[in-house]
Amino acid sequence: MTVHIPDGLVDVPTAAAGAVVAVGGVAIAGRRTAARLKDRATTLPAVVAAYLLIGQLLVIPVGFGTSAHLIGTGLAVALVGPSIAIVCVATVVVLQALVLADGGVTAIGLNIVNDGIVPALVAYGVLCLVAPVVRRDRRRAPAAAGIAAALAALAAGLAAATELAIGGSDVVSPATVYAALGGSHVVVAGIEGALTAAIIAVIQGLRPDYLSMPGLTPPTAAAPATTVPQPVARRSRDAGGSPATGPATSPGVRP
Repeated sequence: MTVHIPDGLVDVPTAAAGAVVAVGGVAIAGRRTAARLKDRATTLPAVVAAYLLIGQLLVIPVGFGTSAHLIGTGLAVALVGPSIAIVCVATVVVLQALVLADGGVTAIGLNIVNDGIVPALVAYGVLCLVAPVVRRDRRRAPAAAGIAAALAALAAGLAAATELAIGGSDVVSPATVYAALGGSHVVVAGIEGALTAAIIAVIQGLRPDYLSMPGLTPPTAAAPATTVPQPVARRSRDAGGSPATGPATSPGVRP
């Protein structure tokens, strides 16, 4: 869970800085996404984007003109990797701002940073750290994904609180902003982690090839059995033209 910052809640310099970071991050992620999907086309990113859009409709007001909601970026990273996850989140954030009026248009950059770039990098970093543990025991993958998603949600809330503390109103002190967003995100991060772990456990049991977690390699198909060619007996022909494997003999004559 994280926040969608509306228009007018942060000053122009902060919003502009967020836009610069978002454009750069999405551009890098977009190039890597294009290269990856060129090698392996799949509809999984569309499913992830749909999950993000639906999940983030569950909005919980937390005060100061903003709200908390399911983010899903940790789950997206476990399924499609950080680059595709960032592109999916950016698409959802733009759609929400322009069509659903969820989040400000001038704060699209900040919301992409909060919902996509920061949690994706944190989740992927955590998954890389626990990759040796997952590699030794694949059954720990759901717990690893849940922890990564929970920490990613906390990082997203911290990023939003920092932006509000830097560019927000002077009426609300930074300490109050951090306390409000931090406290609420401790609870919602637990929900995010538990939900992510449950979904990954189901997917791992049904389609483990859908997972892109570090430490998990897709199960490889068994190598086809090779047929060893049998040696062909050398064939020769006797005087009468019939095949034989030994020296030619005449009928009735003992060699």
